Amino acid sequence: MNNLKKIEKRILKTPDDHASQVFRELVKALDQKLDFNLTTIYDLDYDDFQLALDVLKDWRLDRYAKTRKRLTALPDLQE
Repeated sequence: MNNLKKIEKRILKTPDDHASQVFRELVKALDQKLDFNLTTIYDLDYDDFQLALDVLKDWRLDRYAKTRKRLTALPDLQE
């Protein structure tokens, strides 16, 4: 499973979880080209930290256009 799909499932499965909130803010910042405070990633456990870094890489590569589109359509990520 690709990293953007992992983060999408995580956000949908546990929307109130701290990591899910960080992931939502990260995706929103990436999609809308907003500032994102990278120190919030350091508060995540190691696996979530690594997932956030992998999402940054994948987003930059723009390899998963369909998942990216679904992620940005989540209600919390709308402008």
